[in-house]
Amino acid sequence: MQTTKVERVRGVNDILPSTYQIDRQIKSTLSSNFESYGYRPIDVPLIEYTELYLKKSGEEIISRLYDFVYRNRRLCLRPEFTASVVRAYLDNLQELPLPMRLYYTGPVFRYEQPQKERYRQFTQMGIELIGATGAIADGEVISMACQGLDRLGLTEYQTFIGHVGVLNNFLDHLQLDTRLRSFLLTQMETFRTEGKEVVENRLSEIYPAFKKDSSVEQEVDTNTTTKKITDILQSLEESEARRAIFEFLESMNIGLTSTRAPEEIVDRLLVKIKHQDQTQELNQALEFMTELSQLKGEPLAIFKETEKLLSAYSIDGYGLTQLQDILKSLEAFNIDKNRISLDLGISRGLQYYTGMVFEIYNSKLGVERKLCGGGRYDDLVVSLGGKQDTPATGFSYVMEELRKELAEKPDLSLNNYQFVEILIVGISSESYGYSVEIAQKLRQLGLRVETDVIGRDVESNIEYANQQKIPFVIIINSAEKQGSKVLLQNLDSGEQKNLELHEVVNQVRNIE
Repeated sequence: MQTTKVERVRGVNDILPSTYQIDRQIKSTLSSNFESYGYRPIDVPLIEYTELYLKKSGEEIISRLYDFVYRNRRLCLRPEFTASVVRAYLDNLQELPLPMRLYYTGPVFRYEQPQKERYRQFTQMGIELIGATGAIADGEVISMACQGLDRLGLTEYQTFIGHVGVLNNFLDHLQLDTRLRSFLLTQMETFRTEGKEVVENRLSEIYPAFKKDSSVEQEVDTNTTTKKITDILQSLEESEARRAIFEFLESMNIGLTSTRAPEEIVDRLLVKIKHQDQTQELNQALEFMTELSQLKGEPLAIFKETEKLLSAYSIDGYGLTQLQDILKSLEAFNIDKNRISLDLGISRGLQYYTGMVFEIYNSKLGVERKLCGGGRYDDLVVSLGGKQDTPATGFSYVMEELRKELAEKPDLSLNNYQFVEILIVGISSESYGYSVEIAQKLRQLGLRVETDVIGRDVESNIEYANQQKIPFVIIINSAEKQGSKVLLQNLDSGEQKNLELHEVVNQVRNIE
């Protein structure tokens, strides 16, 4: 019966044996690094309530959720780990002493447009440091990320550190509507990758009053009573505007009946009117973000340029002071200063970041591959239901990116793992029982051993071993047992030796 082949889903990949082994060694190396700092492993479900990510993850992730309703429950596949780990902390670990050091690894899912090196399922591995604030904690997190790459042999990288507090402070100064403020905070990456015009177009979609060419007077209906009233109220001082509203309502014999006090209702109305047209503030924000996104390079020079920018806009240097403290803390970890740059345009596209953010890229000419990213998120624990303010910071690697980097370094031991070290070959079917006995003893001594289970002759077995890149074979003839020794053949040199089993281990592992 002929059947139709079922294809692999686009955007996800099979992990074949050679790739799986590289991933396993990466995980082993990074886990060892995490544990050397006192971090403990945690795992979280693949499926979560969608609400977990709607609260603080930001547009970049929310728009790519694998989101569905099943039996009246709105669920999604996890798009990242931080929110899930914080949820697990709140559910299970909140009573334990802080700081809490946790690490994780596993697949995450985001609906991406199919293209080269963009996957709908990929693997993250990272840490969360919950309950610690300040430059020392941030320094530990950044140093761990760097040290993990060093341990893997990936030493050609550059670490870029920024601080979302710089933009936060400026937007606070403008007193933007909360929705507009949240939108702009997630757009720094778009500024860098797609340009200002794309951000302006998106802004026009969510805030129709803003137009890309808003500096040119737009055609509006200026004859409506509503327009005239709001223009008058916007031109008045707050106290005058409040008194005018009360006098207008009184003259019309309109009373305010609500569970709220009349003063509160009028105050809320004033806020809405005063912020009705924020085009001017939005243009200021876009101008500031354009300048901020260009501040990238050697720390001392960028500090000076950023101070000038903040001074020009009369903004304090809160975020800069924290960055200076973080760079000092990194000196204690002996991080190479030449590998550290500042980048005030980093925002990571996630709404929950509140302070330091960083990303690590390979630094080879002509290639740019992000290996790692993270930052501080001091508000997330409370946002997800925590009992008290709890600072936190963390980062994650993308396994697929690490694997690509390692594949370009064939000399690294991770790329030369030997799956099977010895193939045991019986001269005849009567030799099979003895072959299994020898194989079991060698496995107990730590070797990876395969036996012939389909009855090939010796020549065919040697051909198979060469195809599978198995370096040694042991040829068994149960009729000619030579005490406790076996005949070991090196397929590369052709040399044969009669050896005790412990000598076989030394020979295979190249131990003198």
